Amino acid sequence: MTGIKIQKQKFLNQVIKMKSTKKDTKEWFKEWANEYDDTLGKIKRHHHLLNLVVKLSNVKKNQKVLDVGCGTGLLSLKFLEKADCFITGIDSSLEMLSLFIEKINKLSLSDRIVYKLEDAGSLNFKKNSFDIVASTVTLHHLKNKYSTIKKIHNILKPGGRFVLGDIDMDTTGRITDPKRLLRMLEWLKEEFALALNEGGVEAFSRMYDNGKKHILNDGEYCIGFKQWKELCKRTEFRKVTVKSLPDFKWFKVLVAIK
Repeated sequence: MTGIKIQKQKFLNQVIKMKSTKKDTKEWFKEWANEYDDTLGKIKRHHHLLNLVVKLSNVKKNQKVLDVGCGTGLLSLKFLEKADCFITGIDSSLEMLSLFIEKINKLSLSDRIVYKLEDAGSLNFKKNSFDIVASTVTLHHLKNKYSTIKKIHNILKPGGRFVLGDIDMDTTGRITDPKRLLRMLEWLKEEFALALNEGGVEAFSRMYDNGKKHILNDGEYCIGFKQWKELCKRTEFRKVTVKSLPDFKWFKVLVAIK
């Protein structure tokens, strides 16, 4: 075996070993739950993303909003700051949801927010249930994205809005492909620098771990907004638009109208 082949085989063996020991998404969020608000929750561009999602949702009083992957409730609470609406929050992490429930009780918002322990890919709701379905940095974790977009279209009322906030990053491809790695690092280096500057070492540590997780994921890919837009068009949303964050062009918000 040549030296190049030996090096390649060593690299593949390391990747296989890392894949066999990496945590699945639910386990990863379970461990992050208690630190989430003090890490990602302190990064300004994340709040800018949430604010833009709420703004572009055009939420009105008494409308019904589904927050997919609600986590600790950061997006849901911003919706309620904007309008006196009704929120349903779903998340697959009991630990994340428990922190959200504490906030709901502390703020006496149980008449405005209901919650459900449910995977983002399930969406077991009746047809035409919501005026708005919103999600931030969650749906990229799903393997079958098209199926989920179809479900979102189904549970939205006619004229309802699907609002997606996420990073415009394509992580598809073989995890052993160096070109894929370099493509991802173009986005991730900005993320790491912001996390360190705005959230400190703890936030950087979590975002670095998050980036490594995405690099090594095989099948659970982030996709770009051109790809998200095509999925929405295939699902027969009648109008789809995309807007970037003014100061963070690699973060975008998609609005699809049923």
